[in-house]
Amino acid sequence: MRSLVLPFSLFFLFMGVNAMAADLPRRDGANNESYPGLQVEYGQLDVGDGIRLRTILTKPQNSERPPVILFVQWLSCDSVEVRSDRTDGWSQMIRGVVRDSGWAVMRTDKRGIGDSEGGPCSELDYNTELADHRAALQALSERDDVANDRIVVFGASMGSRMAGQVAAGVNGVIGVSGWGGGSKTWFERMQAFDRNAMELGGVDANEMASRMNQQTDFRVQYLLEGMDPPDIIAADPDMAGVWDNIVGTSADAHYGRVFAFHQQAQKADFTAAWGQISVPVLMTMGEYDWFENQAGHETVVRVVNRNQPDLARFELIPRMDHHFTLFDSAGAAFRDEAGQPDAGPFLMVFLSWLNGL
Repeated sequence: MRSLVLPFSLFFLFMGVNAMAADLPRRDGANNESYPGLQVEYGQLDVGDGIRLRTILTKPQNSERPPVILFVQWLSCDSVEVRSDRTDGWSQMIRGVVRDSGWAVMRTDKRGIGDSEGGPCSELDYNTELADHRAALQALSERDDVANDRIVVFGASMGSRMAGQVAAGVNGVIGVSGWGGGSKTWFERMQAFDRNAMELGGVDANEMASRMNQQTDFRVQYLLEGMDPPDIIAADPDMAGVWDNIVGTSADAHYGRVFAFHQQAQKADFTAAWGQISVPVLMTMGEYDWFENQAGHETVVRVVNRNQPDLARFELIPRMDHHFTLFDSAGAAFRDEAGQPDAGPFLMVFLSWLNGL
């Protein structure tokens, strides 16, 4: 019976219907993505340590070797697979790139997410995740059903920071794009993130400097000296309140990821990686994205343009937050109040840049 599975799978792929790799099973209750005029291939990536990750490759049916986008995703442990009933901004963005770009698009679920083995994702460290994205790019560059000499690396959120590290020095990459993530160190980014949260959250002006100084002391030990937060608190119990005031913290994780992820991200030299990029770069973020600051994106542009003037550019998308949702003000975006998911303004900028490569 097993001998019949692969031929039928290949038949469905040829006909533009979702195909699945026979070796890596789909999770119970999963519904495959489907798009008119596109082939959808559910494959697998062997990352070299016995772990298989789910890949999703979409490409136009009538194009033999289309150029291809490698998507590098966010920090959180959510699948890159887009359910048909999802209308949020991230889902709109991914669908728009997949359907409207005319390019093939490859996505890879992290360890322990979706069909991917390994994990749990919450325990996945930065270096391992980065290595997996690099393995995905290597696998993509070896395929002969896409134009492996015309690859764009597109990273969003944490993936925007990783994009330069994934793409640097790889033959066949002709462009790099980042959404909502610049090149400042992880320490600098965390400082700005919590400062934004204080200001937009209405923290008393008389408390802000004190809180920032306390958080700076904590992050020096946590990110620069490599101490885990529980050890910092054990040495100085007053630090427990500081940790509680930092956004996204818990007893054993930060933003839902292990402490090692953040400590390794601090050691990652994002700026140096961008300095190795000598292909066109598009950096974008939303006007009301309180997760990130514009300066980090502009640093990428300045560093890349040292190699060749006007190679990189930055676009600020009016009224948009980190999640491709439009708001009437920065405060409303922070409170997630009366937002309208609409990835359209971003897609206009991104697809126009893509078509010019």
